[in-house]
Amino acid sequence: MLAPLQFGLGVQLYHHFASRFLIDTLHHLGFCCAYQEVHQFERNAAKFHGTNIPDLSTEFVQYVADNVDHNIRTLDGLGTFHCIGMIAAITPGIRSRQPIPRIKATSLDVAMVGRAQVRYHKDERHNLTALTYQKLVNLQVQNSCENLDVLWKASVLFGSPRPAWSGMMQFVHYGDHPGKATVMLLPMIDLKPSDSTCIFSTLTFVSEHARCHNVTPIITFDQPLWWKALRIINSEPMESDLRRIVLRLGGFHAEMSFLGCIGHLMASSGLQELLELIYAPNAVIHMMCGKAVARAVRAHLIVDAALNALMLSNVFDFHLPQQSGTTDNSKDGESESAEAAAAARPPDHKITDGSRDADLEGAYKIYEKLINGAISAEEVCQSEVLVRIKDRLQKHIESTKKSSRTSALWVQYMDILDILRKYISAERTGNWALHLQAIQDMLPYLAASGHNLYTKSARVYLQQMHNLKTEHPEVQQRFEEGFHVIWRCDRLWAGLSLDLVIEQVLMRSLKTSGGLTRGRGMTEQQRLLWLLSMPACAEVNQAMEGLTGVNYNTGEQNKDMTKARQSRDWKDTLTVLSYLQEQNPFSNDPSFRNIATGENALSTVNIDTAQSVGTAILKSMDGHTC
Repeated sequence: MLAPLQFGLGVQLYHHFASRFLIDTLHHLGFCCAYQEVHQFERNAAKFHGTNIPDLSTEFVQYVADNVDHNIRTLDGLGTFHCIGMIAAITPGIRSRQPIPRIKATSLDVAMVGRAQVRYHKDERHNLTALTYQKLVNLQVQNSCENLDVLWKASVLFGSPRPAWSGMMQFVHYGDHPGKATVMLLPMIDLKPSDSTCIFSTLTFVSEHARCHNVTPIITFDQPLWWKALRIINSEPMESDLRRIVLRLGGFHAEMSFLGCIGHLMASSGLQELLELIYAPNAVIHMMCGKAVARAVRAHLIVDAALNALMLSNVFDFHLPQQSGTTDNSKDGESESAEAAAAARPPDHKITDGSRDADLEGAYKIYEKLINGAISAEEVCQSEVLVRIKDRLQKHIESTKKSSRTSALWVQYMDILDILRKYISAERTGNWALHLQAIQDMLPYLAASGHNLYTKSARVYLQQMHNLKTEHPEVQQRFEEGFHVIWRCDRLWAGLSLDLVIEQVLMRSLKTSGGLTRGRGMTEQQRLLWLLSMPACAEVNQAMEGLTGVNYNTGEQNKDMTKARQSRDWKDTLTVLSYLQEQNPFSNDPSFRNIATGENALSTVNIDTAQSVGTAILKSMDGHTC
């Protein structure tokens, strides 16, 4: 007899830990089935499911491919593993209800249904269709979250710990979305990812897989692979199936490049020294390069909040909140969050004391109602008070940046962070038009900072996406409905770029407990078994978690909304604000200087005009071939 609970526990343990010792020990104690039974289920599931997407009807399917690297520990130090991995994201999610037969499946059976064939590609550059840089379409997309951004910037003056920008946006955004997606792992192609044969094999597999399921092949790569895939597709004959592929540029890696662009433009401005007040120096180096994405976004938005607070205090003639003095009386073992809360006491002034500006008082009341759930985000976005504050702030910014080149540089930095927020908003809410607008706004800064590969790739990508309405109108319609990103949880502010999802699902699962690198092995047989049996094992694991109420999932609350994180963010904001008050980048000093060291820039430095420089570079590209 095969008892369901004992079998389910065995599959769940195998899914999370892949430990034969653990499963067999619990089996001999009578708690779960034998390891051999679990291993047989894995083979049967891999053979039964293969690469087929079950019960596909109106769902929207997108593919993602990225390089998979692992330094295998061997006796001779050789054998580093490089291949390309693929996933398929189906929105809304699906679930297979068909039972898996209990038969004796072999490794050959699994390979027959799941192996991706290698297709040799001969690099025929003379067959390339010429790509020309077309004049950019002037996009004018309104950011619906703009007033919410203004309210968040003004909230620094309200004098108490408040959520970070992403936390507030998730808290106030609710409503319909395309639905939680199902992510299906596809076979790996065991070749060097940069090799043209590997990319050609990937494109061919995706094209054939999409044709079998009667869907349009849409595949996402990061920039290096995207550019090579583009050249391969353009070298194919017009009647080739590969010409039907919609090629998308990875949004997460584009964000990383833009963060690196910010770090390059702001080098030697004093930003690095400013970030080192709240982060370790080694971490700041990675943040300035665009590597530590979550830390970099948080740090930049903290600095932006402090800079806007300086501006708004001048606009409203209002005292800035000050960091309370603290004494070192904490006991050993006291939590960091308690120290942060002690250092972040609210200031003595009140917004609503009647002697302050009416617009600022109105913004404070709107903020309190929003946080308490008394009004919706849509009502905030239509507030005339916030429109007036935005106009007054913009007028002050325009006059400030004329006072010195140092002021112009830091105002430009604030504009760049507005673009970053716009891009993140587009990804999180699935706003396709805003996504294209944000990428177009990034282009001048990418060009000016020397990010040439992303400049040309993002420009060609924009051209191709503008042509979707004529070449693939059904894809254009689904993208406008929010399907260009996918959701892995059931809330509105949770859209994710597809190249981020493959990092979270495939790369992380590969190298964490229960993954291939934790004792399973990296041979083709072991890879196929793990990849193709993952949906079935995940289904059993989910059923067991629902039965026991014990799971690995995180809570629904955004970490930026927790009291500890709010206190820490408030403390860091006040630290940055205190420093900026002493080293004011908006002073009347006409010199072009580093605000941390006071060192003046050479007369040839023109980084404060990066947008106009980048725009000129983009115009010079018009009409030229790639």
